[in-house]
Amino acid sequence: MIEIFSAIVGFAAPFIPEVLKFFTRKQDQAHELAILNLQIQKGAQEHLWRMDEIAATADIAEAKELHKPAKSFGVQILDAAKGHSMSGWALYPAFYLFVVLDFLAGMVRPGITYAAFGFYMAVKWAKMTTALSASTLSVALLDVWDDSDRALVVLVLSYWFGHRAAKAAFGGSAMTSARGA
Repeated sequence: MIEIFSAIVGFAAPFIPEVLKFFTRKQDQAHELAILNLQIQKGAQEHLWRMDEIAATADIAEAKELHKPAKSFGVQILDAAKGHSMSGWALYPAFYLFVVLDFLAGMVRPGITYAAFGFYMAVKWAKMTTALSASTLSVALLDVWDDSDRALVVLVLSYWFGHRAAKAAFGGSAMTSARGA
């Protein structure tokens, strides 16, 4: 029995280094594939980080550009005419025209806000007069004031006080341009 076993071991012995080399190569290739996969994942992650950085930089640049104060057309006309010999009769009417246009352009958002608030108050006034004809003042006020009105008041108050807190924390105090603590 030992002769058969030694014959098998003797016959298989030359193949043992090759089998070991095969498993070693297979293990090395698996290791290299794992390293390549990690490098690919790292490259993809670096690409995502770079894209996030580019997007953040663009967002910052856009925010800076949006928050720049708009230059008045009238002031630009006066600055451009400073070195020229234009007479006042030609320059000042254009300046005043652009001052009026700048004022109108600056009043678009407040005008829309005031108009929306005026329409809101008109609807509330109509509801109030209708409710007053059927009941007392306290009952009419309770009928007119509903959940949407409470939500609107909370929205407006939280916007303004939240805006002040955010400005004080991140972009200067609410009253000055000094950075908050």
